Amino acid sequence: MGTGINAGVQAPRESRSIPTTGMRGGLGRTLLTAFLFLTILPLALIGGYAAKSNRDSLQKEVKSKLQAVATLKGEELRQWLTHSYQQLILAALEVDDDVVTGRDAWWTTVHSQHPDLLGAVLVDQNGQSLWSVGQCQSAPPMAAVAMRMPASSFAVAEKDAAFPQGQFILSRADSNLWLRVGKTKSQTLVFCLSGAGMARTIQYDVLLDEALIGQTGKVYLIFDSWVWPGGEDAVMMVEGSVPPRLSGDGVYVDHLGVPVIGAYYHVTDYDIGVLVEQAQSETLESTNRIAATLIALVLAVALVTTLISAFVIRQITRPVIRLTESAVAMAEGDLAQHLEVTSRDEIGILTYVFNDMAADLKSLYEELEEKVAERTKRLQQANYQIQRRALHLQASQEVGQAITSIRDPVLLLNQVADLIRECFVYASVAIYIVEPGGGEIRLRALSPAIRSDTVTDATDQGGWSERVYAGDGSIIERAVRKRKPQVDQHQTDDAVEWYRRTLSRVAIPLRMEERISGVLAVLSTEREGIQEDELEILELLAGQVAVALENARAYERERLAAQRLEEAEVFKGRFLANMSHALREPLNTIIGFSRLMIKGIDGPLTAQQTQDLERIYDDGQRLLFLINDILAISQIQAGMMELRLQEVTLQSIIDGMMPTVSALVRGKDIELVQDIPEDLPVLNADPARLRQVLVHLFNNAAKFTERGTIAIKAWCNEDLVYVSVSDTGVGIPPEDFERLFVRFEKGVALTPLDKEGRWQAGLGLGLALSKEFVEMHGGQMWVTSEVGKGSTFTFCIPCSPPTNPPAEG
Repeated sequence: MGTGINAGVQAPRESRSIPTTGMRGGLGRTLLTAFLFLTILPLALIGGYAAKSNRDSLQKEVKSKLQAVATLKGEELRQWLTHSYQQLILAALEVDDDVVTGRDAWWTTVHSQHPDLLGAVLVDQNGQSLWSVGQCQSAPPMAAVAMRMPASSFAVAEKDAAFPQGQFILSRADSNLWLRVGKTKSQTLVFCLSGAGMARTIQYDVLLDEALIGQTGKVYLIFDSWVWPGGEDAVMMVEGSVPPRLSGDGVYVDHLGVPVIGAYYHVTDYDIGVLVEQAQSETLESTNRIAATLIALVLAVALVTTLISAFVIRQITRPVIRLTESAVAMAEGDLAQHLEVTSRDEIGILTYVFNDMAADLKSLYEELEEKVAERTKRLQQANYQIQRRALHLQASQEVGQAITSIRDPVLLLNQVADLIRECFVYASVAIYIVEPGGGEIRLRALSPAIRSDTVTDATDQGGWSERVYAGDGSIIERAVRKRKPQVDQHQTDDAVEWYRRTLSRVAIPLRMEERISGVLAVLSTEREGIQEDELEILELLAGQVAVALENARAYERERLAAQRLEEAEVFKGRFLANMSHALREPLNTIIGFSRLMIKGIDGPLTAQQTQDLERIYDDGQRLLFLINDILAISQIQAGMMELRLQEVTLQSIIDGMMPTVSALVRGKDIELVQDIPEDLPVLNADPARLRQVLVHLFNNAAKFTERGTIAIKAWCNEDLVYVSVSDTGVGIPPEDFERLFVRFEKGVALTPLDKEGRWQAGLGLGLALSKEFVEMHGGQMWVTSEVGKGSTFTFCIPCSPPTNPPAEG
C-alpha cells in the first residue's frame, strides 16, 4: 500500500501541538501486549494448576505408600515382640539357678533359639546381680522407660497366676531392650535383647526395595519419647514427651531441619510406633521436572506467539500507521494526501473513505481560501472606508467646532474653506453665496487662495468661476436650481494606470429650511473619486455651514441693532437730562407762587381757592419728585452719577425729611414712629441720595397705608448700619417681589387709591432708584411683606463705603 505525499498548502499550527513520531507503533505495541497477555496468561494459569495438581497427587500417593510401609512394619514388629516375649517367658521357667553348667546349657539353647538375645541376669530385689550369662553383666536401673505388655499375649501367666507378669524396658545407656521376668518375690530374671536386631527386623525388607521409600527414606521406631533411626544413627529424641497414639501422615520438617513427607503407624498393644519418612526433594523431583517442562513450554509458546503476533499485527497496523501519518500531514496543512487501497476489508474501506474525505477537504479548503481572500479584501476595503469615514467625521467635528466660534460672515467662509480642504485633502474648496434676487451667485471664499497677479482670466479662480448666473447650466447653478448635491466625475488620460486620477467636482447647496443661501463646492483628485459616505458628510457640513452663516448674519444684525439701541439710549439720556432741567425751572416757579398764595401773602383767599391752590402745590411737588427721579435715572444710565460722600448722622437726615413725610400722611390716621439709637455710628455717605432713599420708602409706605403706623428703625451690626421702614398697610403679594426693584415696573395687584378715590400715579422708579443708590454705597436692599398686615423695606450700608463708586447703567 503506497502513500503519495506531496507538498501542499501549509497552514499555520501555532496554537496546538500535533503528535508525529511518538505516535508511530503505539497501536502495534498495544495489540501485541494484549495478544501476549491473553495467550500466555491462560497457559501460565493452566500450567500452574497442572503442576500444583500433580504435586498434590504425588504427595498423596507418597503418603499412601509410606503409610502402607509403616503399617506393614508395625504389624511385623508386633509379631516379633509377641513371639520374643512368649519364648523368653518359657525360657525363664526352665533355667536352674543353682547349677552353673545347667545355666550354661540353658543359655546355649536359648541363644540358639534367639540370636538377638545378648544375655541374661538374675538380680535380687535391690537390683544386685546374682549371676549372669552372655554379654550382660548387670541389669538396667528401674528408672528405664517401661513398655506395657498385653496380658492376653502371655499364655504362661494364665497357667500360673502367681508368676509375675514380664516387662520390657528400654535402656537409656545402650539402646538395648531388656525383659524383666520375676522368678520369685525377691529375684528377677532379666533378658537383654539387641536393639539393632529389633530395628533390623522392621527395616530389612524395606531396605531391599528403594522403590518404596527411595534413597532418602528412613524408618524410625517410636518408643515412648525416644527415636531409633534405622541403620547406624544414634538414638534421637522426637519432639514432645508423649508419643502419638494414632496413625497418620503429613508434610513437615524433621528433627534435622529437612522438609519431609512422613507416615506413622501406632502399635497399640505395646505403646510403640513406626515412623517412615522420605525427603520432599526426592519425592517432588518429578514434579519439579514437570514444572520446568511446563515453564519451558510456556516460554516456547510465548516466543512463537510473539513472532506470529508481530507478523499479524504488522499486517494490521501498517495501513493504520500510514493512515495516521497521512492524517498528521493533513493536520499540518498538507491536504494533498492519497493512499492506495489494496484490500477489501475494513482497513480498505477506511482507506477509501479517507481518500474521499481528503479530496473533499482539499476542495473545501481551496474554496475556503478563495472565500477568505475575498472576505479579507472586502474587510480591508471596509476598514479603509471606516478609517476614511472616521477621519472625515473627525474633520467634520473640527470644522463644526471652528465655525461655531466665528461671528464674522466673511471670516467664517474663508475659515470653512481652509478647514475642509485641509481635513479632507481636496485640491480646492469654494463657497458661493446667492445674491439678493437670486439671479447671481458670487464666489465669496476660495481655498487655496489665488493671488491676483496669477489670474489670467477674471472669471477663472482655480477652476471656479467668479460669478455664476441663473440658467448657465454650471454645476453651481444646477445645485441651486435642483436644491440637491451635484457631482461631475471623469478620469484623466494618463498613459500609466498608476497615475490616472478621477477629477470629481461636487456642488452642495447651503440649505436653511427651504431657503438656499449658497453652495459648497469641492474639487477632488483621488483615484476612487467621491464616495457615498463622503458625500453624506459633505452634506452634513453644508448644513452646518448654512446654519453657521445664518447665525453669523443674525449676530451681525443683532450687533448693529444693539449698537443703534445703545446710541438711542445715550440720546434718550441726554434728552431726558435736558428736558428735566428745562421742566424744573417753570415747575419750581409754580410751586413757589402757589405756596405764597396758600400762606396769604398775596391777600386772603376763599376756601375753594385755598383747596385748589393746595392741590396745585401737591401735584407740583409730586411732579418735581418724578422729574428728579427721571433725572437721576438718566445720569445713572449716562454714567454721570457720582456720590458726594461726607460724614453725616442718620438722625439729622431723618429730622430734615420729617416735614416732607408729615405732608405725605396728612389727612390719614397714621402714626409716625422713630427708633434710632443715640450711639449709632457716623455714616460716610451722600446725604442727598440717602434722604432720597428714605423719602421714597416713606412715600411708598404712605401710599399703601390708610391707618396704622409707619415706623423707621435703625441698628448697627459690626461695620454695617441697618435701616428699615415698616408699615401696616395692605402688604405686597409674593409674586410682585421680583418686580418691585425693576425700573418702570410696579406691583398692580394692590394698586392704592388716593384720598379722593383716584388711582395713584407713579412710574415705578422709586424703589428701583432707591436700590441703585444703596448699592452705589456698597449696600443691599430687600423686602418682607404679608398681605393684609403690611410691608418692611430694609437696607444696609457700610459705615465707610467705597470712594467714588461707579454708577450702574
